[in-house]
Amino acid sequence: MPVTQPAQSPPPQTQVPRTAQNNAQHPLEQELQRMNVHDEPPPAYSSVTKPARATTSGYPNDKHNTTITSPTPNTLAGAALMADSNLRQHPAFANDSRSQNGPSPQPADNGLAPVQVHPASTPSPGPGPGAGSLPPLPEGWIAHPDPNSGQYYYIHLPTQSTQWEFPKGPTPLNLNEPMSPTGTYVKSLASPAMSTFGGKPLASPGFASPGFPRQQAPYRESMMSMATVASPTAVGFTGPPPSAGVDMYKVAPTNGVYFGPYLRYTNMNLELGLWLGSIMLVTDAPQPPTIHIHQSTDLSPNPRQLKANPIYSHQRWIFYRYDIDLQMEEDHGANWTYAITSHLGCTRYEFLVAGRHETSWRFIAHSGNDFALNVNANDRAKLGGVGFMWKDILQKHMECGGFHAQLGLGDQIFADRLWKEIPMLKQWTSMSGKENRKNAPWTAKHEEDVSHAYFHYYTSHLDQPHLREAFAQIPHILSLDDHDIFDGFGSYPEYMQSSSMFKNIGRIGIEMYLLFQHHTTLEILRNVSNDQDLFTITGTGWHFVKYLGPAVVVVGPDCRSERNPHQVMAGPTYQGLFPKVATLPSCVQHCIWMIPVPLIYPRLETAEQLSNAVATGKKAVTGTFNVLGRMTSTVAGVVGAKGMVGEGFNSVKKAVGKSGLMSGILSPFGELDILDELRDQWTHESKDLERTYLIRTLQGIAHNKSLRMTILSGSVSCCGAGLVHDPSHPSDHKTMYQIISSSVVNTPPSSYVLRMLHNNKALYIPANGHRSHVGVVSDTKEDMMEIFTQDVDGRPREMRRLMGRRNYVACVAYDPEIVNGTFGQTVPGHGGGRLSLAVDFMVQNEGVYGPPVKYGPVIIPSLEYGR
Repeated sequence: MPVTQPAQSPPPQTQVPRTAQNNAQHPLEQELQRMNVHDEPPPAYSSVTKPARATTSGYPNDKHNTTITSPTPNTLAGAALMADSNLRQHPAFANDSRSQNGPSPQPADNGLAPVQVHPASTPSPGPGPGAGSLPPLPEGWIAHPDPNSGQYYYIHLPTQSTQWEFPKGPTPLNLNEPMSPTGTYVKSLASPAMSTFGGKPLASPGFASPGFPRQQAPYRESMMSMATVASPTAVGFTGPPPSAGVDMYKVAPTNGVYFGPYLRYTNMNLELGLWLGSIMLVTDAPQPPTIHIHQSTDLSPNPRQLKANPIYSHQRWIFYRYDIDLQMEEDHGANWTYAITSHLGCTRYEFLVAGRHETSWRFIAHSGNDFALNVNANDRAKLGGVGFMWKDILQKHMECGGFHAQLGLGDQIFADRLWKEIPMLKQWTSMSGKENRKNAPWTAKHEEDVSHAYFHYYTSHLDQPHLREAFAQIPHILSLDDHDIFDGFGSYPEYMQSSSMFKNIGRIGIEMYLLFQHHTTLEILRNVSNDQDLFTITGTGWHFVKYLGPAVVVVGPDCRSERNPHQVMAGPTYQGLFPKVATLPSCVQHCIWMIPVPLIYPRLETAEQLSNAVATGKKAVTGTFNVLGRMTSTVAGVVGAKGMVGEGFNSVKKAVGKSGLMSGILSPFGELDILDELRDQWTHESKDLERTYLIRTLQGIAHNKSLRMTILSGSVSCCGAGLVHDPSHPSDHKTMYQIISSSVVNTPPSSYVLRMLHNNKALYIPANGHRSHVGVVSDTKEDMMEIFTQDVDGRPREMRRLMGRRNYVACVAYDPEIVNGTFGQTVPGHGGGRLSLAVDFMVQNEGVYGPPVKYGPVIIPSLEYGR
């Protein structure tokens, strides 16, 4: 259906005049009319006859006035199973004696609530019903009611500055504007070639020594830079300060016309040899930019024009999706070029499409693609900002001939900041009483502010140098984790998860995730009848199965939407996912599971024992979860770091990839148990049976299909590799590798946290339906590999299993009988045809001056038939 732009309602502070809110013609349009610029074909194709203007008709899959039909019996059965308050229905609990004997804990209600728009005529009260009920104000301050919101704001008479927060002293708060991620990349550094410890590089099918022919960069810097539009400041008192939404964020694309392009890989059609994907642009221009696409070597004058499908609008911004279907070459890859033409000019990008029968796909994986809330500007600059590792990714992309895909393992943005930046959410966290917070109404103002916050986080973050070029040239496959919504979403106590605030923020966070990371909306998804792209099983959560060539498949289960304190995914979801993997064609040799939080990871028993000690002695806990010296001294002895005493539980939070948000933002809740910090992990006791069920089921499918299972994860802000295996039968179907890549942008945890994770407890996977017990031996052992024997500067390392530095991984599928340490030099018809995966860890050097260092490769062999 056609997208109509909603009328823009004026912000509540009507006293602040702003030309941007006038209905006058846009200055750019006035300037273009003065210059008498006419529509022309893109400069690259000046001989092309003028193409027909792309219509703004509805998306092809849209159905007008569609009514959702009743669910099928299977769907109803799944829904009933999920709605059952007894967790015994979950297949992971089938043989658990505890769940059979007693009632299981109640799972949180995962239904995302519809928008509840409450009339503005009943505003939530401010500090009091009248000025008389306000506490005494510090000297120099007066209170003034805002007629739009019904709340008081405060005016500092000497400086005429205003603020919503109750003044705590004679000087104003001078609230900083939210730190925009643009401009955090300090300076352009020469991107280094491959780094090694000594003179000779580590040979790897992933990356050989730096002998690649230099190519001209296929990306250009932006064609126009646009000065940041300054927010209005109070020169003399002009009314209440900007509260959120439009006034708070400066939304302006670098090139002055559109955000993007975001190039997404949808799937490949094995039967027809088609490469499927999409490009998305977000623009407020009157007409969508045109995109022409052609093979880079094809210079004929009539390139194909892609159709602009408007799929969504946010305020004045329209999301245009351009669907791509390309015929793949038979046995070799080909570069394709697309040119985006707007009224300001033409920009070209190039990407690599594999051959139809090509098995040696090259891809990278990353997670933690943003800085956490608590990382200050100085620390960001020390690491080289957002773009440092992305610049290296682009360099490797050119050196190796191109990556076919990038796999994002969650946390593309860190949206935790909305709790600090949106006053209405800050007000909610400061409420007292569980019931008050649970029943607080969700209003149209909440909807507007939260939606615009997510819109700003995505558009500004993905518009930064190097990150922008990588997302335009390396087709992405992205999955959902908590920071894409906010820290720990799904693992909070039931009364918080079921509150209208959490449910509606979760709904908007997932809608924005679908838009920016998958180029789709719920309306479109509900009108798609195949599982070529995203599909749902229970109606909650969107999963995918995608081919990286005919022999490798990636499976992306949604591990966040159905999560509650007792489960990661619902039973019916597993029972719908497993058959899709068990019925993959026989040509598939490797199945890579994109599971954002690691399935195989060292235990944090030390932290959990400390947590339990504090949980029983509530008086030991302060607002930031720091604990008394006698409580932490034993742990400090284990960890070997005095800082543990001072840091308290903030260290524990970093150990599990947390930003400390639960204490920094939600500590006013008071009742929050520190154990909830660890509840997000697969290795937490609450997920034990489910984790065993997943591992044992994958081993069974691997055995039946001769399919090697591999887990690819992020989330924990360090990198490493683990595996589960049968020591008496190495490399059989019970062997599954765990690759952890985290983070490509966010800061790593401290060294003593990593020390806590380096313990030598023997861990085994129990039989399905049984709980794990340390030291109880089974046929499947769990280990972390000791990859990091040296640090980036060549010094020997004591802690060899996990590396706490920014990183990404580069992977390639290869035939070991053909490849001798270089990328993809395969000869069709030669070799045994059994593929291995080579995984290299690319780790940031000390500071921003040395090139990233390569560790690896970790070789993941194929599973021989009958093993």
